[in-house]
Amino acid sequence: MQKKKTPRGPIYAVVDLETTGTNVKKGDRIIQIGCVLVQDGRLINHFETKVNPEQPIARSISQLTGIWAADVKAAPLFEEVAPTLQSLLADTIFVAHNVNFDFPFLNAEFQRIGLPKLQIPAVDTVSLSQLLLPTAKSYRLRDLSAKLQIEHDQPHSAVSDAEATAHLLIDLLQRLQALPTLTLNKLVALQMQLPLQTRLLLDRAAQYRQSHPVALDDAHYVSHGLVLHKKRPLSVATPKTPPAFPLTKRQKQRLFGDLLTYRPLQAKMMNAIYNYFTRDHARQIMIEAGTGVGKSLGYLVPLTYLAQPTGKVIVATATNLLQSQLMTTALPQLRQLLPDFSGAVMVKGNAHYLSLSKFAHSLTVNEDSQLSQFLKAQLLVWLLTTTTGDLDELNLTAQKSPYLAEVRHTGLANLASEDPFYRDDFLVYRQRQLAYAPIIVTNQAYLVAHAAELGALAPTTYLVVDEAQHLAQSVLKQARHQLAFAEWHLLLNQLAALVNPTNSPNLRSLFAKLPLAAYNVELMQADLAGLKQTVSDLAAALLTKLTPPSATTGTFIEQVLPSAELSVLLDPAHPLCEAFEQDLASLKLHFSALQHLFAERQAQWLGQDRYLMNQFASQLAQLVAVDDQLHELKRLADQPDQLTLFWLRARQGSETTTLTLTGGLLAANHFLREQVYAHFTHQLFTGATLFTSNRSAFIFDQLDLEKAAVKVKRLPEAFDYEHQAKLLVASDAPSPTDHEEASYHQYLAQTIADLAVATDCQTMVLFNSLQTIEAVYGYLRQTAVFNQRDILAQGVNGNRAKLLKQFSSGHNSILLGAASFWEGIDLPDNQLQLLIITRLPFAAPTQLENQARYELMKQQGHSPFYHYSLPQAIIRLRQGVGRLLRTPTDTGVAVVLDPRLVTKRYGQTMQRALPAGLPQVELLTAELSSATAAFLQTAGPAEL
Repeated sequence: MQKKKTPRGPIYAVVDLETTGTNVKKGDRIIQIGCVLVQDGRLINHFETKVNPEQPIARSISQLTGIWAADVKAAPLFEEVAPTLQSLLADTIFVAHNVNFDFPFLNAEFQRIGLPKLQIPAVDTVSLSQLLLPTAKSYRLRDLSAKLQIEHDQPHSAVSDAEATAHLLIDLLQRLQALPTLTLNKLVALQMQLPLQTRLLLDRAAQYRQSHPVALDDAHYVSHGLVLHKKRPLSVATPKTPPAFPLTKRQKQRLFGDLLTYRPLQAKMMNAIYNYFTRDHARQIMIEAGTGVGKSLGYLVPLTYLAQPTGKVIVATATNLLQSQLMTTALPQLRQLLPDFSGAVMVKGNAHYLSLSKFAHSLTVNEDSQLSQFLKAQLLVWLLTTTTGDLDELNLTAQKSPYLAEVRHTGLANLASEDPFYRDDFLVYRQRQLAYAPIIVTNQAYLVAHAAELGALAPTTYLVVDEAQHLAQSVLKQARHQLAFAEWHLLLNQLAALVNPTNSPNLRSLFAKLPLAAYNVELMQADLAGLKQTVSDLAAALLTKLTPPSATTGTFIEQVLPSAELSVLLDPAHPLCEAFEQDLASLKLHFSALQHLFAERQAQWLGQDRYLMNQFASQLAQLVAVDDQLHELKRLADQPDQLTLFWLRARQGSETTTLTLTGGLLAANHFLREQVYAHFTHQLFTGATLFTSNRSAFIFDQLDLEKAAVKVKRLPEAFDYEHQAKLLVASDAPSPTDHEEASYHQYLAQTIADLAVATDCQTMVLFNSLQTIEAVYGYLRQTAVFNQRDILAQGVNGNRAKLLKQFSSGHNSILLGAASFWEGIDLPDNQLQLLIITRLPFAAPTQLENQARYELMKQQGHSPFYHYSLPQAIIRLRQGVGRLLRTPTDTGVAVVLDPRLVTKRYGQTMQRALPAGLPQVELLTAELSSATAAFLQTAGPAEL
């Protein structure tokens, strides 16, 4: 009997094109074709050729692809390779990483030479990756290849890109085939509009599953129609007494074993924390530990010992990103060292988490928005892996999508115990984790808002404020409120749309057959109309207080609004506020009646009906939050004048649609001492750049601490600055405060260009304003460097995250950045070798907030410059220079193009605050390039 052959699967033709440009209609041509055939998970054939485009190749394209005019001079024309290519692609499924570029471009070229277009299905690996790898940090082929450990040595080479995409396709197909049947069917039911025929793969997978069913694996379970990942069972651990803390070098090396390298400075930090809290019975400690010390484990190890058996360690980082880094780097290492004592949970605000109940309801509605449908699909796939429900795990292209606002959690107070997803809810699980985990990782904003709750978790609590220099700003940010009238109007319009009978679905149609409910919907429409009118009247009243200067249309106007005037306007007795409160109370009352009628008839409603009610409830909750902000602004406006600041901002020429009202405290006024620290038995403040000098009280004032009561330790630098780095100051540079803007910007651009030509290394240029970046970028466009180097500019080429991704993968890129680029950036292994500081980082004295703060300091008898402005600039300068050396083998040069560092008396104070051992040299601008190049050629760590 003849053996039955297993049917073979379809052949996928994975194609990548390199071209002279992106617009085939304007005459751009193909210069290289790579094609790899894939069948049944294997590469079965490949085709590669360069193509003579019969036109010049731009230098930027050659630098990107490595293909120069000489490489294609003897290559065949497209007309010569096209028949072979068409034959190869016949009866295949075309695949590309961004198929909407490669497939139309190739077809246009076929048509240009008289051949027919390809009539085959085409699918896209970018959208498939976004769907099946929703937590990937980037969807560039290079980054996906690195994540999946796909060999990809020559990015932007067609054959290398095609082969990498082929392996990516194989991985994605395996992931697709491994999806639980219920999840796969829900993805198909969403009817997403994916590029070209990409959805074909989902449909085929679902059809195959019908005849080849697969049981759900042990890692997952089904709850009310959703496939979820099982969470780790929790139980309160039996208290254990840990072994004695390893004080000596030998004891630490025994603990570390092969898991951790012994670092002398880290060991000093560990011992200092342990001894201060035990031997000296300190309540508050401050430790400055620079890059290379190993700060995170430096405090986690001793505090884990100290908190046992029943205490807790609460770590508050400056940002959500630092929270995640701590959870994925230091804490896994700690878990290996001390497995019985180092469980950890990450805590953020409620809105960071997905509400399973709201999400399940949303799946019952087929949205008009294709973006919303795709987000649902990503969430379905993500639920197969997440155990936290933290939406920050996802790489979403639309973080501010209205859909995401509808499925975000609003807290346990709004989750009924009878909710079908209560047992599965991520916040319920997190709350249980808080009782179990000895280490809690949060952010400073959450700490400020929930200090009492966190401090009550255990009888003994150790609070760690990491990057503590940001804590005071976190307090002020928490106490700041902003009302953007455009967003307010949008919210009211969205609510009105949900009751408008011309929209579908809507509450009016839903309750058309229930007279009492329909009457309430009518009343809700009237309430919303009244609210919209009141908000417009309030905006008009505020605009009368905004005196427009003689500015050009499009520029922003900012103006202080006296507290007394705002207090009058927001008084409950004021006609506008009275009308707003009445209409809002009426809206809440009528919707509450609607909810009651809805609840009485639970059996008759569809899932989409419940989703509609949830939508309105979610939007109404946001409106109530705006009302709460109005009350808080009123409370702040009644504070003493000098402690608060309120201002209006609008764009000239479109004031009514761009008006914002912002207000808050200027000083924390012992808030930290009374409302945060008081809830924890011990506190540790740490960071890489806390101090401006040994005698300065700035950091203690900022953190609301009594200097005499705090144990302080400043660890020395971990790196050999004397041999590995150098600071060069252009003594003849134009002073940024005394020169005409255009000539100053031209000087910066030319000096940057000269340094770039001389060094050809990774270069970061730090600025104080985006306007200066834009101007300098414009001048750099006119230099030869612009066509020779990849120049990335904040506010011009993209946002911070995008620019850093591009910069970190370059080899001689130039990055122009301001504000957040001064800190929090880790570019190790010589990913940054030249740092150019265009201007000393003083805060702009003309900003309304700074003006008010300086005036308050004068009233308190302080010098705003020496008490606040200079210390802030010193810390920022230290942070900037700190970007240079990130590992023991890094080398680099910092160039300062601000002569005030050497000509002003305060410049000497700033120099003394920089790393000990860092050579500082004054040079003329004309000497900078040669000195920088010479140092980078010879610099390196000193030999032992």
